[in-house]
Amino acid sequence: MSTEVVVAGPLAHRPMGHIPVLDGLRGAAIAFVFCVHLYSPVFSGGSSGVDLFFVLSGFLITKLALEEADRSGGLSRSQFYLRRVFRIFPAVMAMLAFLLVASFTYMSDIGNSLRREILLAAASMGNLWPVFYGFEPRRVLGHTWSLGIEEQFYLLWPLVLCLVPISFVAPRRFAKWVAAVTLASVLIGRLIVVGVLDYPHWKAIPFLDFDGLALGCILALVLHTDDAGRWLRVPQWLLGVAAALVAIDLFGARAYIDHDTYDLRSLVLRGCFLLVVAAMVLQPATAWGAVLRLSPLEWLGKLSYSLYLWHVPVFAMFSQERNPDSSRAVLVVLKVSCAFGAAVLSYFLIEQPAIRYGRRLRDRRRATTASVAGAVGDSV
Repeated sequence: MSTEVVVAGPLAHRPMGHIPVLDGLRGAAIAFVFCVHLYSPVFSGGSSGVDLFFVLSGFLITKLALEEADRSGGLSRSQFYLRRVFRIFPAVMAMLAFLLVASFTYMSDIGNSLRREILLAAASMGNLWPVFYGFEPRRVLGHTWSLGIEEQFYLLWPLVLCLVPISFVAPRRFAKWVAAVTLASVLIGRLIVVGVLDYPHWKAIPFLDFDGLALGCILALVLHTDDAGRWLRVPQWLLGVAAALVAIDLFGARAYIDHDTYDLRSLVLRGCFLLVVAAMVLQPATAWGAVLRLSPLEWLGKLSYSLYLWHVPVFAMFSQERNPDSSRAVLVVLKVSCAFGAAVLSYFLIEQPAIRYGRRLRDRRRATTASVAGAVGDSV
């Protein structure tokens, strides 16, 4: 009589901890976005960095929620929202306050439009600009569309996890429902809103462009419950194909991006990034992982949120349009140096102190809750 030994997946019901290669992935993502905004003729597909951010965010948020549920039997929504608030809002509000002052001074020529951009970004609705203002251009805060999508996801996702009974009880079955809802959203957005209604701003409608986040969520649900060890590695050839498609898109997207009416490109890229993230969390000690653990990429990854916030406003301030008498080379140097300078200041003076304060606040709330529960238990 033989006994079969079952090897659980490396993340099955285990704390993930800090995986340095994920910092490198964030670094690669912000490098893509930074480059496309700096010089789009060469890096025409750099917007794919946002797709990578989406997949990563969905994966990390869901994996941490599942780990908390394993520890405590559920997800504390108040703790979740506190963590997100102190992670996101201090840095973005500091940037918006700076731009509000600029809208009355250095950038007063576009002050009215800029203040409307600020209002939407402050309300976590940066993605809704096209719904309200159509094709009117956003000169300074156009990049906050992706932040708006993430913030709306962060608002809804913990409610879904807590209110859907099977989310923590049967995560793999729940993952199938998430996949079905995601597929329905993809079909509604692309076939009905675009194909039938011919509405050009469909991606601005909340939850019609959340498939990247959903793919990350599904990946976390699958890997966290992989007790049978079905997902131990991603084939290297498949990872190579995904990386090649991303590289081709980075430099060649301008050949087809304007003709991609149904945004099939983003679906392909998000699928590629799903494979990349899966490979890196399952097999971080590979040649691919060694590249992502390079210090410059890890440093960029840690700086990624602040750099994401500041680089587009800085680029707008030093644009050729606003500075017609300055040489392109000088403006490029100013854009790069000032964007990184602002990001470093934001990271060390606002972002990290806010995260530390939020952590202390959550610890105090947990201690208070535990002491109250203990006092009630003693009195019973």
